[in-house]
Amino acid sequence: MPGPSRKPPENLRRRNAPEQWIVLPAEGCTLPEPAWPLGNASPAETALWKRLWRLPVACWWAEQKIDPFVVARYVRVGLDQPQHAALGRLESELALTPASMAKLRLVVERPEVPAPKVKRFDHLKEAL
Repeated sequence: MPGPSRKPPENLRRRNAPEQWIVLPAEGCTLPEPAWPLGNASPAETALWKRLWRLPVACWWAEQKIDPFVVARYVRVGLDQPQHAALGRLESELALTPASMAKLRLVVERPEVPAPKVKRFDHLKEAL
C-alpha cells in the first residue's frame, strides 16, 4: 500500500532550498596570487602569502572578492604576534579551519584515486 502523495512545491510550508555546498578543487587554487598589498614583505611573509594563495579556499576568496589586504593582515599578524586574539576570528572568516569551512558550506573535492589491486585467494578455497 503506497504512502500519502507528496504535496506540490507551492503548497509546502517551507520553500527554502536544500543546502548548497561549494566544492573547492583538491589540487588547490591555480590562480596567480595577488600582489602583496602592505609595502615590503619579509621573506617569511612572502612564503606564507604564496602558500595561502595555493590553498583550495583561495579560489573561494577570489570568487567572493575577498580583499587581499585581509589575507595580508592575517599573514602579518600571524607571523608577528601569533598569540593575538584576532587571529582566530580571521582564520574563521577566511575559512582556514575545518569548522569554519563547514559553517560556510565549503568542501574540498576528493581526488579520484584508482582502486587498489586486490590479490584474490579464491583458488585456495577449492584446494581446502
